[in-house]
Amino acid sequence: MRGLGKAFFATALFYGVAGILLGLHMAMSKSHEQMPTHAHLLVIGWLSFAIFGLFYSAHESAVPRLVARAHFWLAQVSFAGLVVGLWLLFAGQTQYEPIAAVSSLGYAASFLIFVVAAIYAMRADVPLTKRQPL
Repeated sequence: MRGLGKAFFATALFYGVAGILLGLHMAMSKSHEQMPTHAHLLVIGWLSFAIFGLFYSAHESAVPRLVARAHFWLAQVSFAGLVVGLWLLFAGQTQYEPIAAVSSLGYAASFLIFVVAAIYAMRADVPLTKRQPL
């Protein structure tokens, strides 16, 4: 594994560990206010980023470099902002809700970029004579 596949998978492992540790903290403290943050860490951070890593490991050469890098950096920055925003929001700091909102929009945009990357990869698997215009 190398390139963006490795980078996405490495961050997936980090977010997975963070999600597990937050879950353990909530269980031991019997305080579950951060349940949405925990869920986002595991579903987006661990699961989605791991899938992105596996995708780019298999198809990175079929995706334009600019598209792949835009996906990686927008996903990383917006997800980090989302986790911070959710943490603050569910810690009772509601004035920081815009951080979570803007970061959510950023992550949604990064996912749309991933859709473009996936379309490039799927089209690369089709013989040139069978391709249809977008």
